[in-house]
Amino acid sequence: MPITESLLRPSLVSFGSALATLSSLVVLGCGPKAPPPKPPEPAPVAEAEAEPEPQPEAPPPKVPEDAFSIGTFNLDWAFDPLADKRPKAAQPHTSPDDAAWEWKRNGIADVLVAEDLDIVVLTELGGERELTDIIATVAAKEGPDYSYAWVPSEDKLSGQQVAILSRFPITNERRTDAFAPMHVVGDVELPGGEVITVIGVHLKEGSNKGAVSKRLEMANSIKRRAVKEQKKHPVILLGTVGDKTLPFDDGYATSAAGVLSGESTKKSGDDCEDSAAEGLAQATTVGEGAAMDRIFVCGLEMRGAETAGRDKIVRELEDPADTPWPSTPIDAEPHRDVSDHLLLWAEVVKPKKPEPEEGEGGEAAAEGEAAAEGG
Repeated sequence: MPITESLLRPSLVSFGSALATLSSLVVLGCGPKAPPPKPPEPAPVAEAEAEPEPQPEAPPPKVPEDAFSIGTFNLDWAFDPLADKRPKAAQPHTSPDDAAWEWKRNGIADVLVAEDLDIVVLTELGGERELTDIIATVAAKEGPDYSYAWVPSEDKLSGQQVAILSRFPITNERRTDAFAPMHVVGDVELPGGEVITVIGVHLKEGSNKGAVSKRLEMANSIKRRAVKEQKKHPVILLGTVGDKTLPFDDGYATSAAGVLSGESTKKSGDDCEDSAAEGLAQATTVGEGAAMDRIFVCGLEMRGAETAGRDKIVRELEDPADTPWPSTPIDAEPHRDVSDHLLLWAEVVKPKKPEPEEGEGGEAAAEGEAAAEGG
């Protein structure tokens, strides 16, 4: 081997190694790059909650906070079809079947739910069974949850009953010894703790001389008991009075209504406000439009009285006159009304609470202590 070749071989080998290394670097530098890291995925956007639908505004209260509402509703023979032995006079007015009774009961309940009274007297009931059925239907229709006072009437001719419904506690249900076969009394505790006595009545109806005389006798008898009750609590006497005489009519003082209002006596202590003094409360009967139903407020203030429920009681302008309601089928023409009376109600101011006494012993005791200190 020539010397030059042996001398050059290591250099060529070194040069080749360097070239290979350089090629590797070039390849690494110019080859495909690794993909960049993925950006973080955005957090999911929460779906906006649907806005709740606006709730309907609650209806305004029927009366202000310093008052309560009280009314009376003559149900026009609310007798169910169950197999009780009804008096002869009641038989034509008794529901002929379940469908007729349910129609009658539901119509009555609709009126009571719509008017939402605190206290209401019902007249011309068949009895406690019909009463509790009506109360349960009112509650099922989201009306007031009424308690009641009821005592069997002593009217053997018609079998009609009277009851008091109250959304406030009602106790001491009773009858007095008054000559008024259809009446009931109950003590109602108002939300502030005050107690009033409510007397529900149904006096003799009719315009003939005998009916007028009997009605006047009943009015005098029940009025005497009401005056006694008023010595303990304020009294509200209401129901079907059967007297058309208005407070501004001649002869009012000697009428049954005048007796119940206290107008027949010269004493002021037995005076009561008559709802019929208000023009809107005078036409309580359907068709005839007479003030047969009344509210007498004794020892309290009545701020107004009016009839209500016409849209739910009167089904047509025409109604069969002087015939029992079951005699016309529900859908027959002319349509039978739910009752031949409208509901009558009034706003009554709550009794005022007694003024707090000064100190533990009251003003008189305070004066006595001062006098003792001076002595």
